[in-house]
Amino acid sequence: MSRLDSRKRARLPASAFAYVDSRGRRRLPVHDKAHVRNALARFSRVAFEDEAARERARKRLLNAAKKFRIVPVGFITGQLQSERRDATAGRLVIELGRNAAPGELEQRLRRVLRDPTLAVLHWSDASGAYLDGRGKPVPIPAEGDGRGVTYLERQGRPMTALVHDPKVLHDEDLSETVLAAVRFVVEKERLHGEVQATSTDAAALPTGFVTLLMTDIEASTALLRRLGDRYVDLLTDVRGMVRAAVLRASGREIDARADEFFAVFGRATAANEAATAFQRELGTRAWTGDLDVRVRVGIHSGRPTLTDVGYIGLAVHTTARVCSAAHGGQIIASAETRAAVGESAPKGIRFRSLGRHRLRGLPDVQTLFQVQAEGLLSSFPKPQTGRGSGPRPPARSRLTQAQSTFRWGGERQT
Repeated sequence: MSRLDSRKRARLPASAFAYVDSRGRRRLPVHDKAHVRNALARFSRVAFEDEAARERARKRLLNAAKKFRIVPVGFITGQLQSERRDATAGRLVIELGRNAAPGELEQRLRRVLRDPTLAVLHWSDASGAYLDGRGKPVPIPAEGDGRGVTYLERQGRPMTALVHDPKVLHDEDLSETVLAAVRFVVEKERLHGEVQATSTDAAALPTGFVTLLMTDIEASTALLRRLGDRYVDLLTDVRGMVRAAVLRASGREIDARADEFFAVFGRATAANEAATAFQRELGTRAWTGDLDVRVRVGIHSGRPTLTDVGYIGLAVHTTARVCSAAHGGQIIASAETRAAVGESAPKGIRFRSLGRHRLRGLPDVQTLFQVQAEGLLSSFPKPQTGRGSGPRPPARSRLTQAQSTFRWGGERQT
């Protein structure tokens, strides 16, 4: 399509444009076949003054397509999908805007989204699981069982999970509308005490010999600069994948701050299962704009001290340093974790020695192992042991009224 410069554009009559607004500004030229095709592709991105103006422009565009013998199948399909989405969003606003009795959110979402199996689950830190409306723990569906899971967070902490037919929230705009409405209702119910508060009870966390897992998005600063405000969507998706893998392996989330995630497991094998499941899923994810999103994972086993402000001790620092030694897409485990797994390594998981390394801030040289499994990247440079290569160990962790907060010891560079 040849470029329509300002002089040629000015010579065209108003009838050569599908849309002319109230101020006389002319949009979507349709004077030739190429520009009609272009207008069909761009129609959904134009901000019309009102629905009447949009409908007039749509009719003009379809008439122009008929004139040039263009069959706009994709355009018509897109319009039908848009109308269906808008109708669903409208019903949702009406349904959820009513004064509902506690617990009616699930039934109303089932009705509006036409998914009779949809479930609304609320996170409980005390139980370390998502609970249904009766307060019973409900496991997150496993991969490949045909169910979708959409997570909502509150201040970086898990809040609500919707388990649904994957096709229901396939449309991004509809999904955004649904989640915004659900968040509003859940927050309203929380204020009235109808949803159990999610403050972490430190006494419910595992004690003694445990395995800690930390993740960190590689090159997060570069991703943030490229995506801008859209980075939050990427971060939510990554957190959701990590969180689901941790929950399926019976782990407990301690904190999700910025692009870092911290969890604890009672068994070292479970931590490795969660890490490999997450990296495998991340490796199959196709990101808009061909983004290369990679996450490094560090696993360490030890005996951190559990206080009323959370975990403290050298084991926590060591986990952070092991994580910072990894590259994006890599899982590194400490010698303590390798020993804890012993001969009971999950099927398909192997440990390859990376040798002995001195990690910044730790008193002893550490022997590191790369966790390997089918579907994971296997070739990486030497472990990163220099400064600024990953998350710094926290000075301490503390619990607040509404969330378990992991305090990182300063700003990190990626």
